[in-house]
Amino acid sequence: MARMGAEAQARHDEPRGVMSAGGSALMSNASLGFVAEAATEGQSALFRSVVDREFGLRRASRVARLEREADLPFQKGFDGFEWDGIGFPGGFPRGDVLALSFVGRHEGLVLFGGSGNGRSHTAVALGTLACGMGMRVRLFTTSALANELDEANSEGRATEGPKTLAKGGMTMLDEWGCLPTDPDGARLLSRVVSMCYERISLVLTTDIELSRRGEILDDGDMAKAMMDRMVHHGRPVTYEREGYRMKHALVRDDL
Repeated sequence: MARMGAEAQARHDEPRGVMSAGGSALMSNASLGFVAEAATEGQSALFRSVVDREFGLRRASRVARLEREADLPFQKGFDGFEWDGIGFPGGFPRGDVLALSFVGRHEGLVLFGGSGNGRSHTAVALGTLACGMGMRVRLFTTSALANELDEANSEGRATEGPKTLAKGGMTMLDEWGCLPTDPDGARLLSRVVSMCYERISLVLTTDIELSRRGEILDDGDMAKAMMDRMVHHGRPVTYEREGYRMKHALVRDDL
């Protein structure tokens, strides 16, 4: 077979490049070759437009499905988010957090600060970013997860672990320590931390200092093991600022 000229080769490679950019195949190589050889310039442009639209629809559908599975309590991003008073660890600036570089390394974040200062907003916005990147995400309030695990345990399904954990993605536990946990609940939560360790990125929001986090577990040894895992691959992000609701309270002058 005679070697294609540069223009013919470009026409032949272009449809395949469009397909590759979309991340999956809509048709066979034979059909792509037919488009390259038989289509006019206008038809090739239409083909590119149709394929781009199809991949756009597929991506939007996948992101919407991931967001539903994530069970985010509200839809918020970082547009207009106030970053003043938020501290990031050395060598891990805000840009790395927003790029979700820690997820691929199965590292975690501990978002620590007082009530109403943006910890939960940050977690939800990070979850939304992750869904947009095609990652599996799941957000729980810690008390809800403890209840779910307790129910599974009572039904003899404790060894399965929570099926809704974001395998290979990011799991977020909101309001860690807001409610005390009984010994059984603490043991089940400890199992979740162990499951995530070096496998799944774990993001915690809490207002309890690291040295006091064992208070909710009612077991010093278990608390130490959990903290060791969280500290080893968890990066602290601190919120040292006034809570949003208090800052914008209508009765602020009377408080």
